[in-house]
Amino acid sequence: MSPIWDLPDPHADAALPSRAVAALLDVALSPSSADALLRAVQTVVPVDYLSLVRLRSDRPELVEGSASRPQERAVVAQCFGIYRRHYYRRDAILPLAHQLTGRPGREGVALHCRADQLPDAGWRADIYERERLTDRFTLMHVPAPGQVQVIHLYRDERQGRFLPQEVERLLGLAPLLRQAHAAAWRAGAALADRASRVEDGERRLQRLAPSLSPRERAVCARIALGLSADGIAADLDVAPSTVITLRKRAYLKLADAGLPSQRLGLARLLN
Repeated sequence: MSPIWDLPDPHADAALPSRAVAALLDVALSPSSADALLRAVQTVVPVDYLSLVRLRSDRPELVEGSASRPQERAVVAQCFGIYRRHYYRRDAILPLAHQLTGRPGREGVALHCRADQLPDAGWRADIYERERLTDRFTLMHVPAPGQVQVIHLYRDERQGRFLPQEVERLLGLAPLLRQAHAAAWRAGAALADRASRVEDGERRLQRLAPSLSPRERAVCARIALGLSADGIAADLDVAPSTVITLRKRAYLKLADAGLPSQRLGLARLLN
C-alpha cells in the first residue's frame, strides 16, 4: 500500500534554501511552471522528471513536463501518452481526487508510490521499466472548485529510489509547492479569461464600428478591460506612444459612429 499524507499549511519555522525560495517565487512568472517547480524541488531533493497534470471528469490531461536533462524532456510526454491510453484508471490518484473535491478546505494530499507497488504489470513494464523509473512522489491539490491539479515527481535508476529522509524533505516542501503552483494556475486562468474577453470585445467592435482598424479594435477592447497604455503596449508588443496614437484615432471614429469614445463608455459597451 502506497503511503498517503494530508498536506498541512506551511510551517512558519520551515527553513528552505534561498535557491528554493527564488525558484518558488519564479513559478507564476516563468514561461514554464514545470521548469520552475523542478528547479525548486531540486534544491531540496534530486528529481529526474516532473509532470503537471490536471484531472477533468476523471480523465488526466498533461499540462507541462520538465526533465533534469533537457534532452530527455520528451520522456514525460511519451510516458504520459502510454499512461493515458492504457493505465490511468488503475491509478490511486483518481479516488484521491474524489476525496479532495468532496472535502472543501482540504489543502491537498501527497502520495509516494514505488514501481514495484504498481497494481498493473503492464504499467510497470511499459513505462517504469522501459525508462528505468524507480518511483513517483505525487502532490495533489484543488486551487479552485472542481479543478484538481497534480504534480508528479519521478526518480530513475541513476538517482535511485526516494529515501525516507528525502520523502520527509518533499513533504516539508509540498505545502509551498502547492501554493506556488496554485498561484501559477490562477495567473494562467486570469490570462486565459482576459484573452477570451478581449477576443469577444474585438468581435463586437468589428460589428458595431467596422471603420476601426484591427489594431484600433485591439486597443479599444483592452481599454474596456481597464488596461493602461503601458499595459496595452506590453500586451501588443508596441510602444506606449503607438497605443496613444491608436486610441486617439479610434476615439474619433467611435464618436463619428455615435458610440462611446472614452474608457468608461467602452467598458459599459463591451462588458
